[in-house]
Amino acid sequence: MERLKAYLKLIFKTPMVIVFILISIIYGGIALGKDAEIDDYAVVTAIGLDKGEEDVVEISLLTFVPIVTQNFSEQYEVVKSSGKSISEAMDFAGLHLGRQVGLSHVKMVVVNEDFFTNDATTEMDYLTRNANLALSTTLVCTDASAFDFLSAVKEFNTASSIKADDLVEFNEDYVYSTESTFETFYKGIYSPTNTELVSFITLTSEDKEGISIQTAAQNSAGGGSGGGQSGQEQEKKKILNDGQAILCKDGKEVYKLDKEEMKHLNFLKGDFKSGSIIIENFSDNVFTNAELTFEIFENKLNTQVAFENGIPVVYINSKIFLKLSEAKQTERLINENVDFKNISNEAIKAIEFKIKEYMQDGIRIMRENKADIINLYTTIYNKFPKEMSEFLDRLEDRDDFLNFVVFKVAPQIYSY
Repeated sequence: MERLKAYLKLIFKTPMVIVFILISIIYGGIALGKDAEIDDYAVVTAIGLDKGEEDVVEISLLTFVPIVTQNFSEQYEVVKSSGKSISEAMDFAGLHLGRQVGLSHVKMVVVNEDFFTNDATTEMDYLTRNANLALSTTLVCTDASAFDFLSAVKEFNTASSIKADDLVEFNEDYVYSTESTFETFYKGIYSPTNTELVSFITLTSEDKEGISIQTAAQNSAGGGSGGGQSGQEQEKKKILNDGQAILCKDGKEVYKLDKEEMKHLNFLKGDFKSGSIIIENFSDNVFTNAELTFEIFENKLNTQVAFENGIPVVYINSKIFLKLSEAKQTERLINENVDFKNISNEAIKAIEFKIKEYMQDGIRIMRENKADIINLYTTIYNKFPKEMSEFLDRLEDRDDFLNFVVFKVAPQIYSY
């Protein structure tokens, strides 16, 4: 009893404790009686954009549906809506969902390739103005309808331990592909050369590569979900990240790159951490007509610019650290374990020659498409503004300046 009296005296001597108790009583009761925010908002994790008839735009929303289950599995639904603008379509989507559309958790925006026949930035204006959509949101292009793509993503995320988001967000690690987000897209589009790359992901049939998933045949009409109901015909679909990308200028697609072309460009960009290089029909004192595969562990790129006789000269020095990971030889077996440190100078020269070929092909792609993918314009102009302006003034077509730039590439190979 004495302890209780002492405790009460301490409380009355400390006004802040009384204030805290009163606030807890008043606002705690309000909070307990208030509906959860999830009851008012639909948590959207991905957005799909398709072109409809005439001036109509169709959107598909991959939404997370919170359901209490024993196995704690996530449940997703795809909701489709349309309108004369994305904003209007979002309003109608809210009506279909019976909730407000929340975009703060969006990780991926999937855009059908048809959007890039014209300036895609005009169609995506709503998404760039929306403050809840992070600039780090992944942006991908697909040849399938965005609705079908997200319906496949729904099945993938629900049934697989591998998330579809991971398939399109892991691009920056590999030499075969590129990472594209809203930030990289708009930085490129509003750069002086208006050029950017967007990852191209396909939704393909079962006779192709990729990870297959069992999906229900979708009914694209109306504003319902893309769920797999009983009685629907089942089909196999594969979301395939094959390292492809589309090259955009002024928001329009001008060229589609396959994974080999993307690989060649990346040796100029330096935006990769891993990958493989294969040397065929190689012979030295150890190998005879062998196929050697080298694994990339590290890449360091250094680009320097200069002016010589009024012409920009670009020096691209690349240091690549490799390790021999596989050796195949048809004429005889390799009886000893060949370590990269003991490999001949002929092998190193062969790898450097191969990478130099890759870089030269990347330069060809940029020149043919008048696409400054590695942002040389800004690099040269920042260092030599007067010389660059005079150089451009002498050209009939300023966009074609890459054809008059001298490139000197020098790859160097090191053991890891």
